[in-house]
Amino acid sequence: MTVNFRKIFRRLEQEMRNADYEVRARVSKILPRVDNDVPFVCQFASPEHAELSLMKQLKPRDDLDWRESGATSPERYADWAFTMCGMASTAMVLRSFFDASPLPAELAEDALKHGVYQETAGEISDMRYREYATWITKYNLRAKVYTRLSIHGIKHALSNGRLVMISVNPNIRGVVTAAVNQRGGHLVLVTGYDTNAGTITINNPSGFASQGSQLHHTLAVKVFKKYFAGRGIVLIRNDS
Repeated sequence: MTVNFRKIFRRLEQEMRNADYEVRARVSKILPRVDNDVPFVCQFASPEHAELSLMKQLKPRDDLDWRESGATSPERYADWAFTMCGMASTAMVLRSFFDASPLPAELAEDALKHGVYQETAGEISDMRYREYATWITKYNLRAKVYTRLSIHGIKHALSNGRLVMISVNPNIRGVVTAAVNQRGGHLVLVTGYDTNAGTITINNPSGFASQGSQLHHTLAVKVFKKYFAGRGIVLIRNDS
């Protein structure tokens, strides 16, 4: 039996980082309310096509608006469409912090070159957090990965002018498209909260317009917790 000491060390290092952040979040002053006006970016070619694509009423390859995603061809858009939640969330952050406007598929292709994704036989992997944290520095951002992230930790980040990309069950959009017990599988951007109202607000790159779950989707914290996988990435401007 081979022991992977590097993997063990990385896991311990991550747990220490998680614990340190949680302690700092608990002892820091948290604003009662944060409401960031973050522009919405859809991971599909248009916000109206998110629901059609996920409900299998429109194949991405047949989407005439594929160029809006930044893809180089209809085929390449089809390769990326269901995988670009992290890149669409990143595009929202860049537009909010810098008024920069790279498109999701443009970011995805660049991220692929830097190991954020792996592509094998036409299959693209999920986004790799560690590699993402290295790659995103070229866009004047810092990324802090937390594999154990609390609601308080999210509020701490937002109180300090940061944005948080988190892992959730896809059903957070208001329609069941994944197993109800699935932990994670989709990335959304947390943009605000209201402690007195007991709510969390997200921008969901594959939310459904019919459910009002795309831009500024506000959920009760107890509902949010049902979908939140407890991990995420805090995104920070390099000049802050």
